[in-house]
Amino acid sequence: DFIVCVDKLALVTFEKRRLFFGEGVGEFYLRWVRGGCAGMEWLAEGARRLGSTDDTYEVLKGGLFEETELWALIVATILILTLGSLAAGAGIGGGGLFVPIYAFVLGVGAKAAVPLSKCTILGAAIGNFVSIGWSRHPHADRPLIDYETSTFMQSGELLGVIFGVLLNLLLPELLIIIFLAGLLSYNAVRTLRKGRTKWIQESEQFEKEEKSKDAASGVELAEASSAVPASEADLDHVVVAYENKEDDGQEKISGKPERSPELQKLYDDAAAQFPVWAWSIILLMTGFSVVYAVIKAELLSPCEPGVYWFFYFTPVIVLGGAMYVIAVFLNKLHEKRVAHGYEYIDGDIQFSVEQLKKFPTVSLLAGVAAGLLGIGGGMVIGPLFIEIGMQPQVGTSSCAFMILWTATSGVIQYYAAGKLGWEFMIWFMAFGFVSGQLGQRGVNKVLKQTGRPSIVVLLLGSIIGVACIAMTISGILKVHRPPPCGHFGQIVNRMAAVP
Repeated sequence: DFIVCVDKLALVTFEKRRLFFGEGVGEFYLRWVRGGCAGMEWLAEGARRLGSTDDTYEVLKGGLFEETELWALIVATILILTLGSLAAGAGIGGGGLFVPIYAFVLGVGAKAAVPLSKCTILGAAIGNFVSIGWSRHPHADRPLIDYETSTFMQSGELLGVIFGVLLNLLLPELLIIIFLAGLLSYNAVRTLRKGRTKWIQESEQFEKEEKSKDAASGVELAEASSAVPASEADLDHVVVAYENKEDDGQEKISGKPERSPELQKLYDDAAAQFPVWAWSIILLMTGFSVVYAVIKAELLSPCEPGVYWFFYFTPVIVLGGAMYVIAVFLNKLHEKRVAHGYEYIDGDIQFSVEQLKKFPTVSLLAGVAAGLLGIGGGMVIGPLFIEIGMQPQVGTSSCAFMILWTATSGVIQYYAAGKLGWEFMIWFMAFGFVSGQLGQRGVNKVLKQTGRPSIVVLLLGSIIGVACIAMTISGILKVHRPPPCGHFGQIVNRMAAVP
């Protein structure tokens, strides 16, 4: 009935314009409708690709060049390299940008776009880690990655994903899109404001340093002009004092008190480039997540509700237990550091009891958002690290390290379930790796040249903003599926036949 009403309305509208304005205007109106129909046909095709319930993963199981059009593959790859480099530089995965590209440009559909996005994110994360894995903290003798915070947050994020996926199945799609737009826009605005504030602070600091340098150079010139040449007796006194200097005198000159063996061990443990305890826990949690997902998808069925739902919530015990153990370990480590006089620097996370109470809630919410909205946790955790005052390079590197494991888990699950072919996987992982290298090296070069860590914060906020717009538009198209333009084409043809 609705289509019939639209048909009649279109015919009446065209007839009125033809009679009132004349044949010329009537023809112009007809061409305008035809042009609009062409645009609607493109939108309808995009919506069909993105929202069709008939989409499968079959397209990903065949040959890469047989299943895709060459021009679409080239354009999608160029977009991935460009946007992936920016996302990698900001320390996030970029899934919010990749999924619309694969669904619309490459034309594989919404469902098949997700594993391709995971492959690209994994490749970029590996490329990122090649650069940041061996890097050191800019202001301390320790790794650039904050392994303590990353390990603790990883357990909460993986647990939150379980509940996010469940909510994704229960909540209406329109509500999910509204929540997506609200969350990402809020994070983008907050992050951009934080970056702007840091930019202003850096500018003020540069001005102070410039003024102090000018003042110091003026004092040195004044002292040099009024200096009196040293006598031979003064030089002999300096030589004797240097020859009689004792080793412990060097400690006094440097102004650094001697560290106790316990305190030195704390500094040595913090300086380890690849802490064994953190890697062991993360590998175990990632392995559990993969096995859990495969068993739930392949061996269990909701038709057996008792067994299925009991197994569904086993991560609460495993990952929740891991979070508790990590929290206790970090709190004892913090207390030990304080007792022995360990000096924290600006931007360090101190795991006191009060601080530990905040992190589980935040990490769980990040995981829920990731599972509910289908985004990487980086778009939630990245801004969080900046908000709590973590040094920008450390925050983005730690976030990128977390993404490495969530992406690894996702790709293994899709490949094990037979929903991802090796040609697609290798192609997009390879270009993701290149984008990760380009992004991280580019950001490092810019930071060295400018000395402004705020650039990372501004880049992060900009990428989240673009992803918010892209995912919101694709989500709206997915919910609102316009009727195919073929029917409208028939209407236009019938309109042209009106005498």
